[in-house]
Amino acid sequence: MTEELSEQIAENRARAEMYRLLASVFFRELDESQIATLKAAPLAAPEEGRMKRGSDAVYRAFRLAAPDVLTRLRVDYARIFLAAGVYEGDTAVPFESVFTGEEGILMDEAREQVVAIFRAEEVTVDPELQSPEDHLSFELEFMAILSDRLAEAWEREDEAEARRLMEVQASFAQDHLLNWMPDLAERVSSFAKEPFYPAFMDYAIGFVEDDESWLKDSLAQ
Repeated sequence: MTEELSEQIAENRARAEMYRLLASVFFRELDESQIATLKAAPLAAPEEGRMKRGSDAVYRAFRLAAPDVLTRLRVDYARIFLAAGVYEGDTAVPFESVFTGEEGILMDEAREQVVAIFRAEEVTVDPELQSPEDHLSFELEFMAILSDRLAEAWEREDEAEARRLMEVQASFAQDHLLNWMPDLAERVSSFAKEPFYPAFMDYAIGFVEDDESWLKDSLAQ
């Protein structure tokens, strides 16, 4: 195996790991282990750009956090992503349909599109979760799964499959992540009482933007 192939495999394993980290933070409230990890060191980021700003802001949020940060963040998560205490107007529930559909409701066209893409790639969401497939966490996990498959394609030296997977990922990032994550970020900022979730949204968008650019550059070479 060439050095270039080894680098591709390592790069895609790292991409999968990062996408899973992002997915875990948006899926449910943070636990003590996650907080300890986030407090220990800044999130990986380039030397400049949106990811860097988000990483620095996340690190500051925890370095300056109150002793009861776990409770505060659980309350903030419920307020932001579960719309706890929100009885009218816009919400920040993290479903693509809410942000891209004309009616701003769950189970709209975006969800059907995502289901079709997942089905084409033989990816399923556990039905016991009882949540629409266009939840931000499921979309990020989809990117993680395909990143692992991309690493496996490079291990087999299957360039055609690697290229196909990169095309699927680049399209999905553009059409089903970056098309609504910035709007979600605005609402997160409006509902949040603590600095963590707005900062982490900034980091997540920066990562997906950089990743989409990396995919497009890779496909062009």
